[in-house]
Amino acid sequence: MGNKMLILIVGGLMALIIGAIAGGFLGLIIGGTFFGWLEFPGYPNLTGYELISYIGAIIGAFLSTPLGIIIALKSVAHKEKKS
Repeated sequence: MGNKMLILIVGGLMALIIGAIAGGFLGLIIGGTFFGWLEFPGYPNLTGYELISYIGAIIGAFLSTPLGIIIALKSVAHKEKKS
């Protein structure tokens, strides 16, 4: 049971990191293309593409973590079935 839990934790962390990087990258592309002109009056150093990049990183991390855990569960089930 300990080995299975470790695989699930590692799968979730890997998916979290990859999702955050991919979501940030896609947010940067979309933000730079469509929202680069936005500037927020109260925050002089925050532009639209930066905000969309942060939002994309958060969404990517939240969406990919359960996917990574599901893939890790299938991997563990396949390994146990094979043995």
